[in-house]
Formats: sequence, C-alpha cells, structure tokens
Amino acid sequence: MYKAVRMFHYADGVGLEQEALKGLCEVTEHVCSTEEDIIEYCKDADAVMGIFEPLTARVIKSLPKLKLIACKSMGYNYVDLEAAKERGISVTHLTNYCVHEVADYVSACILAHNKRLFAYDRSVRVDKKWDFGVCPEIRRFNTQTVGLAGFGQIARLVAKNLSGFGVRILAADPFIDQSIGAQYGVTMVDMETLFRESDYVSLHIPLIDGTANLIDKHLFDLMKEDAVFINAARGGVVVEQDLIDALDSGKLAWAYLDVLVDEFPDPKTHPLANRDNVIITPHVAFYSQEAGRDGRLHCCADIRNYFTGNYDACHFVPGGDNTGR
Repeated sequence: MYKAVRMFHYADGVGLEQEALKGLCEVTEHVCSTEEDIIEYCKDADAVMGIFEPLTARVIKSLPKLKLIACKSMGYNYVDLEAAKERGISVTHLTNYCVHEVADYVSACILAHNKRLFAYDRSVRVDKKWDFGVCPEIRRFNTQTVGLAGFGQIARLVAKNLSGFGVRILAADPFIDQSIGAQYGVTMVDMETLFRESDYVSLHIPLIDGTANLIDKHLFDLMKEDAVFINAARGGVVVEQDLIDALDSGKLAWAYLDVLVDEFPDPKTHPLANRDNVIITPHVAFYSQEAGRDGRLHCCADIRNYFTGNYDACHFVPGGDNTGR
C-alpha cells in the first residue's frame, strides 16, 4: 500500500481521494504552507498532492520515499523540476480541468468592462449618483480589438466565447501559426503588435523557464492609453512594478487581475489593491464546484496510473523525469 499526502485542505475531507485510490494508496491530509511542514508531514509519502506548496530542492531532497508529485493545478512553477529530475521523481499536472472556468472569467471581465459595470455600480452604491455620464469613454464592443497573449486551450475558448460579438481578435504565440488562428477567427501577430493594437490584452502564458517577467515596461509602453490588461494566468509572468508604474503614469487605464506575483498577498498593503481602476479577485478564475471535483479526480487518476505502471495515461509536466521509477 502506497502513502499519498494531500497538502491542502477541502472542507469535505479526503473521502473523494480515498475512494478514487482505494486499494492502492492510503490518503491523508496535512496542510503544508512551509518547507518545514512538508518535510515533517510528508517524510513517509510515496506521493504528494500539491497546489501552491513550496516543493523546493531542499524539500525534495528531504523526502526519501517520494516518487511522484501530483499537482492539482495546471501550473507547476512551485515545484523545483530540476531537483525532482535529479531524484528520479516524476511530476504530473492537470491539463484541462478548469479551461471553461478561466475562459469564462476572462470573457466576463472583458464584457463587464466594456459596459463599465463595476464603475457604474460604485457610482450608485458608494457615490450615490444616478448618472450615465460617469463613463463617457464607452465604445461599442464590435469596434474594439481583443488581444490574447498566448493561444492555448483557454485563449482559444475565449476567442470562441467572443466570436459572436463581431470583435476583432488578435493572438500572439510563437508556437501557433495562422492556420490554427484562422479556425477561431483570430489573426496571429507578434507580441509587440498585439500590445500596440489591442484595447484589451489578456494574458494566457504559463510560468515556466523563459516566461518569468516576460510582460514588462517595454510592452506596457506600447499599449493604448485607454487599454485594459487582464491576467488570469500567473502573476510571475509580469514585472509587477512595471504594471504598477504603467497604472500610476496613466499609460495603462485598467487592470483586471486574478493573480499577483505573491500567491497570498496582503490586501491591506499591496500596491495594486484598493485602486478604482484595478479589479482584483483572489485567484478564483479556475473555480467551480465541477472543476474542483474534476481536478481532484484527475490528480488521483495520475497517481493511480503512475503506481500501476500506466505511464502513457499520466499527465507528466514537460521536461521532467517520466521514467516511472
């Protein structure tokens, strides 16, 4: 019997995971927010289920029985992949469990902003005004351009969601050519053109080697002064201070952010919080009850497939040790 530790909490316990891995793994839950927590509670684990926990080189080297890190997330930037590879530890992640949720979140941000729902609500609720002229800059949506930085599963679904509105859609992705973009009514361009010509720029780039701090002052300086920046991907892809400077200078008009560089920022002190032109949500774009359940089951399926030798069915991260040791 293998031992699997879920390092994060769900109110309904681990019954779902225990049933999914019945007969193969003993499943327990220990919330691990620090390296010390993981080392203490996972020292006998054959597999761990993670979501944001610091699986650093130090941690990985301190878990002698560990064979598999199963990320219950699409992102895996919290895992030191090189350290895992050196130890022969495989890493899996989720590949499509919240695609609809994130795409719908981005689409909702764009549509809500186009009608300035948050600004008008604040005007009525806080300022006690009843004045349509509060937002005179509103433009008809089908005269606007939406830019998708990255054109994977989520961005393609955003394009599909917006296809009926007659809006112009651009996408920038070095791995995707125009033949794919054309299937979604999208024009593929380079990143500079996308930032220069878009009224809305939505980020769809994972945080991996080579993408950290990719979105910086150079790109923000290219944007239209009334443009909107949306990030429901990963905070670390953006140079956060450059985003702050763009908002402070008026170069960037609005930002809708589901993620920041710090996964658990202090809303009382963070420089992007409490601004009228920044809408922040606490990394919830992925969430629905269905996605939460699907993600847990997907994570367990990777564990079961791994320990039963069905490696072709595992969703290994690119570049990891996937030998099934």
